Amino acid sequence: MFKANKWVIPYVVILSVVLLIPAVTIPLVDHDARQTWENRTLTQLPDLTKVLTTPKPVFGQLDDYVNDHIGGGFQAIKGRRKFYFDTFGATNDIYIVGNDQGSYFLTSPFRQKDRKQPFSWWGNACVRAQNPNYLKSYIKIFEKSEADLSKYGAEVVYGMVPSKAVLLQDQLPKSTPEKIRAACEEISAENNWAVNYSKLNPDINFFYPYTAFKERVSDPLFYPNTAYHWQGESTWVFAEKLAAEYNLDVSPAWDKGPCKNTSVKWDIGGLIGVGQETPGCDRDLSSLEIEIDEKFMYPLNAQAKKETVKVVKMTNPHAVNDKTAIVFSNSFGPAVRQQVASHFKTTYHLRAGIINGVDMKALLSQSDILDVDFIVVTVADFHYPGMLRQIDPSKK
Repeated sequence: MFKANKWVIPYVVILSVVLLIPAVTIPLVDHDARQTWENRTLTQLPDLTKVLTTPKPVFGQLDDYVNDHIGGGFQAIKGRRKFYFDTFGATNDIYIVGNDQGSYFLTSPFRQKDRKQPFSWWGNACVRAQNPNYLKSYIKIFEKSEADLSKYGAEVVYGMVPSKAVLLQDQLPKSTPEKIRAACEEISAENNWAVNYSKLNPDINFFYPYTAFKERVSDPLFYPNTAYHWQGESTWVFAEKLAAEYNLDVSPAWDKGPCKNTSVKWDIGGLIGVGQETPGCDRDLSSLEIEIDEKFMYPLNAQAKKETVKVVKMTNPHAVNDKTAIVFSNSFGPAVRQQVASHFKTTYHLRAGIINGVDMKALLSQSDILDVDFIVVTVADFHYPGMLRQIDPSKK
């Protein structure tokens, strides 16, 4: 007869307690905070009734669910990133790297589960910007997107912000792959993705103020070295150039004076849990007196998964016209939405990057949200709006 080791029972008890920790701690975690911090939707609990019919996907989703919701995981990830950043100037996921001059560069998508290709965004901005086959393929998506957005008569502009990879080519970190470094060095006012796309379809509006940013980027107060987001004085220059390029009215409340030295919040801190304020240069945004209603919920039609989607509505009391605009953006949108809103009577801002494909298509199918005068899709140049990728150019 088999005789069990006397330590088996305590071991089983201890192991069972350890395995129960995720289930016990999950209800105690602030999942909304983590979801906001990581700018993504956490994995949902799978349908456990399907475990017998489709065990592999159910257990896979359950594993991701536990990883996303386990107690202490959020803090552990922040601590790990802080250690790597403080010690090596980068994270072990390699999405932020620095150089000897103190400039920081974002290198890959900030998503928890698919950081598989470091420097992929620089590949988009530099390598793919000079690849004829890639450009010909992607212009079709822009064409389909532009057709959907402009079908009610709005003027559509794809306003992209030059990133540091194409503005500070001589300061790229030593870890940059040689192919990408060489491609970035080729980028200029005459050779960039916007210029190349415009050659393929001159009828689409690509707004890319490369020269304006290149002339000022070496000034740390214009484009703070420690920030990867575009902010401060650069947001005003972007909006000024946008108005000049498309004959938009400039509000009489627009601050035309020089930028003033100020403290710019280091937005990298929102990603890795460590932050500081750095010297910057900005104007008085409050002078525009833009009225913001951040609780405006736009209803979606029956085709959508959600009933509503969050829209920021802005009203300009100093508008010299009755025009309405929409800004579709990723996280860069809040940095410039008030400046853009100052050119119109009413402006809506949607974070397109956090709207899923089904809901985005439902949104684009509704005439009242697109029945405006001006639409600007605003992101940085190292990746493209998710709303464009959700449109299959092969399906007309």
